[in-house]
Amino acid sequence: MRLRLYPWGEGLQEKESFAAAMIEDEQNSPGDQETSMSEDNFGELPREDSTRKSGAGILLRGMFLRGRVQAAVFNIFMELCRQGTCSLSSLEHPVDWNHIPPKGTCFSWILRRLGVFAYFRVDWDSIQAAWDIPYGAGWHDYHVPMLWLGTMIGRTFTSLDVVFDIIRLVDQLGPIDKDTLEEKEKNDKLDSEWKADINLNRPRIWYGSGTFACWLPENLDGNIVNQGFDDAATFISKEFYFHYERMEMHYGKYFDTSRSEVDLAVQQERFVRGWMTQN
Repeated sequence: MRLRLYPWGEGLQEKESFAAAMIEDEQNSPGDQETSMSEDNFGELPREDSTRKSGAGILLRGMFLRGRVQAAVFNIFMELCRQGTCSLSSLEHPVDWNHIPPKGTCFSWILRRLGVFAYFRVDWDSIQAAWDIPYGAGWHDYHVPMLWLGTMIGRTFTSLDVVFDIIRLVDQLGPIDKDTLEEKEKNDKLDSEWKADINLNRPRIWYGSGTFACWLPENLDGNIVNQGFDDAATFISKEFYFHYERMEMHYGKYFDTSRSEVDLAVQQERFVRGWMTQN
């Protein structure tokens, strides 16, 4: 289902002001973490009050797309932890968002194997065009979810075979490209000696992802992570979905999209497959 992409009815200025307040809060959300927003184009719109208002529709559409992708990888990782194939302790350290692992390493293998799923092979320019995000106001690539999930897996996996079996069964990243998978299985073998590394992809200095509306957790206090899975997962999920559901609410109000429409499109499944190419 294609959600409405243009504001409807009266009070556009009021809608812009209401959305801009949330957008400003998201822009300032790193707070005392000493992270900074360095993203061009899409990431420039939230920096000034005037562009937060004039670009509210673009920002909400972009946040909606990014949020659904982040929700997919977040849910996958939480399921991996629930089944004991990964651990929430992966979240204790920050992520190096600019690191490109060398070929032949465990981390590189994980990212390449994630790359067989449909989401990680999409053309973001086409998706944004379909959602009426102008080329000069959007983004070209969006590697944040893939890099985050790959890092979290690499830090605490117990078995990479089991990890990817679960990812396939959870089925939130779309279908697998079978030809690419066969090529990787032939030429990019899993090394049985690879072990998880809790310090994988950990930066010397943490500056955050530099991208607007990044809600995927990292650098969490150990007291949060180590309080037991149920309590920790509840706390972490509430924090993530606070931002996600607030975005949904503002999207609905700005575009006059009913709660039932958003529920149908998002809440019942939160799947990435299908929405990427819908018109």
